[in-house]
Amino acid sequence: MKEGALSAAPGISVPVIWSVLGYSFPGGSMIVGLLACFMVRLFITLDAPGPKRWLLDGIVTGMAMLITAVWIVEHQVDLFAALGTGGTAGAVGAGIISFFKRRGQSAIDALDAVIPGKPVVPPEMTAAPREIDKTD
Repeated sequence: MKEGALSAAPGISVPVIWSVLGYSFPGGSMIVGLLACFMVRLFITLDAPGPKRWLLDGIVTGMAMLITAVWIVEHQVDLFAALGTGGTAGAVGAGIISFFKRRGQSAIDALDAVIPGKPVVPPEMTAAPREIDKTD
């Protein structure tokens, strides 16, 4: 009778724990987080107007997935939190890159202004094609 009662009890699910480079984390959460991040980045890439910049989008996607993986390992999140983490990191990835790109460009422009003897580039050459079209 005891054996029958034990087999009728619902099974207990134990999460699979993976270990990479000495860090342990739930495998299911990692898969969910990375897939969510990748799918959001793919949607953003395919939905963007104009020509696709696959190399830049690949780098941004890789960085967003890396941030997702580190967050999941550090915080040992469950499945739903991993889904939110991956989606958020994927969506914010482009914003972070464009923020640093703008900051980096302003720093480069400031350095160019300070360097003596450097020829000045006319603004028409550095303007985006759409800005040039507006002036004509």
